[in-house]
Amino acid sequence: MNPLYFPFTYINNSKAADLCACFKQITVYQTGILDFPDPMQKLYEKGLIDIRTPVTGDESKLKAILREYKAWAELHQKSLLAFLRATEGEKAFTDETFSSQIASQIKKNMVGDQPKAANDFLFNSRLFLSLAQEFDEQQDRIERELLSIDEMEKKLLSDLTDEDEMYFNIKGKDSIEKVYDSGKDKIKERLKAWAYLVLNDKQRPGIFITDSKDAFEYITELNPNLEKIIDLPSVPVLLDPEIIYNWKIMLAKQIEGLLSDSNFRVSKDVNIIPAGYKPIKNVSLKIFMISNISYKEFFQSISVLNINSTQNNIDNDKINKNILIGIVE
Repeated sequence: MNPLYFPFTYINNSKAADLCACFKQITVYQTGILDFPDPMQKLYEKGLIDIRTPVTGDESKLKAILREYKAWAELHQKSLLAFLRATEGEKAFTDETFSSQIASQIKKNMVGDQPKAANDFLFNSRLFLSLAQEFDEQQDRIERELLSIDEMEKKLLSDLTDEDEMYFNIKGKDSIEKVYDSGKDKIKERLKAWAYLVLNDKQRPGIFITDSKDAFEYITELNPNLEKIIDLPSVPVLLDPEIIYNWKIMLAKQIEGLLSDSNFRVSKDVNIIPAGYKPIKNVSLKIFMISNISYKEFFQSISVLNINSTQNNIDNDKINKNILIGIVE
């Protein structure tokens, strides 16, 4: 069982490398509206991520709203971030008027009927996550371009004299900073929308993984009785992940045991991680178990919804005895 990445639907090479230092493959949700971003397509072809679309339907309506909004934003020089940050408050996308808010912002009626049902939160969740994914991809592309400029700057500095280099270091120190951190922006709204997709997934993930400290802390605030079951302070991120292939298999088996048996105990062998040769860096992995709340109640607590109209029979909480939440930092 692959860990399901949360609460994002976009992942870049760097984040995938960190997560796949611990796992063979990560599952990433898609809303079924957007084409796969090129970086994600390459990660998929390499087998590092698996793409899953838990919900389908209304694609033409959703695409029309996105297309019209982007046209409006470009015309008025507005950004996706400006819109996302405008949707403040506990309601946000869970408000039945969310899609009509976009319509009012672009000052024209959209193609097709707007969702009118008070419980059409699923449509709004997919719309919100699609907007967020487009923004995340844009910011990641900008950051990659700036990093390329920074590399050229470093090469230029290496060709200069010591005196010139000192001048540039003073004037241009920290010339490039991290432009955008998706883990900081609209995290609660992302979690609520993502959790509602989980509630409507016909399959049932058992382990969920993030690299966002804010997302993880939000969940722990809702569930303070988490039990830490795996704590690995130093996992190497290697250019050749095959070096720790067997260790990943062992970790996966430990996770399967935890999901199927409440009395399962993690083997101490999981702490013995092959060091590898000259790792790019090291990451930490923590996995916590939630066993004091049902699967449905847990995700409804995140989505702040109490709706029984989900597509699948999620009431059967005997499929998984535990829920596992992990963070890679």
